[in-house]
Amino acid sequence: MLVRFTVGNFLSFNQRQSLAMLMGQTDHDDDRLFAVQNLHLLKFAALFGANAAGKSNVVKAMAFAHRIILLGTSSITNIGQYSRQEHANRDRTSYFEFEIVVKDRLFAYGFELLLADRTITEEWLVELAPDHERTLFVRNTQTGTYSYDPSLVSEELRPRFEIYLSDMQSVVSVLFLHHIVTDKQALYQSDSQLSLLLDIHQWFVRLTLANPTSSLSGYSAIAVENPKELGSAITHFATGISKVRFTPISRSLVAERVPLVHQSQFEQDVSTCLAKQQAYRLQIGPRLFLLRYENGEPHFFEISFEHDGQEYSYEEESDGTRRLFDLLSVMVTAQPASVLVVDEIDRSLHPQLTLQFIRTYLQLASVRDLQLIITTHESHLLDLELLRRDEIFFVEKDGQGSSVIYPFDQFQEHFDNTLEEAYLNGRYGGVPRFSSMYVPQEVDV
Repeated sequence: MLVRFTVGNFLSFNQRQSLAMLMGQTDHDDDRLFAVQNLHLLKFAALFGANAAGKSNVVKAMAFAHRIILLGTSSITNIGQYSRQEHANRDRTSYFEFEIVVKDRLFAYGFELLLADRTITEEWLVELAPDHERTLFVRNTQTGTYSYDPSLVSEELRPRFEIYLSDMQSVVSVLFLHHIVTDKQALYQSDSQLSLLLDIHQWFVRLTLANPTSSLSGYSAIAVENPKELGSAITHFATGISKVRFTPISRSLVAERVPLVHQSQFEQDVSTCLAKQQAYRLQIGPRLFLLRYENGEPHFFEISFEHDGQEYSYEEESDGTRRLFDLLSVMVTAQPASVLVVDEIDRSLHPQLTLQFIRTYLQLASVRDLQLIITTHESHLLDLELLRRDEIFFVEKDGQGSSVIYPFDQFQEHFDNTLEEAYLNGRYGGVPRFSSMYVPQEVDV
């Protein structure tokens, strides 16, 4: 579960801003809270704001940090993503930190980097307890210094661990968290203490981030525990789908569809399926497949949909149906404590479909521990009979053009009108302000 995400000097975020999934003063729907230590965390958050206010930049910042954690600075394609509000920001570091829950313990993991040089400058992992903080490791590539808590690793493995850490003291392209879990399986076989780093890294591997077009191209693999549940969920959303079919297909035909750049990942996912004896939903370009473990072998099925007795492939479905199916497949098959972040959840969806999806999720969240964070323009979601006050956030530009995140829960007032009407009237910010109306004029050429 996510406790808090903080970003600074990135895109429209000049000063550090945080999205905190912490319970507010709301006193209903407590079954949508996740309790850990002395905290109660929200299982849902909706960010509202005008176009270009910065709500999508929250997701972009998470996705950027996610890629750095898993791939290093080689994943940076645009070095100009620092905040442009101040010219000096080009030479200042950008800040990213996730506060997360792993096995009922709280941790803050983060890093700073100089975007213009693709240079990681600092990295840290801190355990957060109710009465103290414990720095598990920290390194600074500019000074070449590092330190770690000896309790993180057994005494017999400390010399080897320190070698790994010292080797990374000036490495600016890869994070130590990634380095220490890559191709070092033997290091963890005899040291249960150090497996904490594997668990932290795995939290980021399981983090799912979706943008409006991420479901339509490329390659992705999502673990599914119950394919039948995956198939039945879509039939309840008035899409015209009456049945989901799983048609056997050969491994070679599936492999032919995998882009060359994703071939190694495909083979790894097949191996993971065999090792864990777990099913996976594979999206390969515009085609959809199910990978299952049966009798010690991987078996593949192509997923298609039935409308009035006629069969349609995934690529023949509308963008909205495909997007809804992707969202549902993640939601209904998610592992406990999974975190799903979706930018512009209402893109390509009818408003009633968006509402029904959120209602379905909120019902599921009352009995399962998972977390959904969305950005949206759909004002119909601003219903205090549907959402808790503390589940609503607004993003708006300040006077200097920097994005600010603020929770609706900070507004303590009673409502004579609906929240949706008050929001659209600009009472809480986060809506466009028009100074004039553009009227086309005849132009002499």
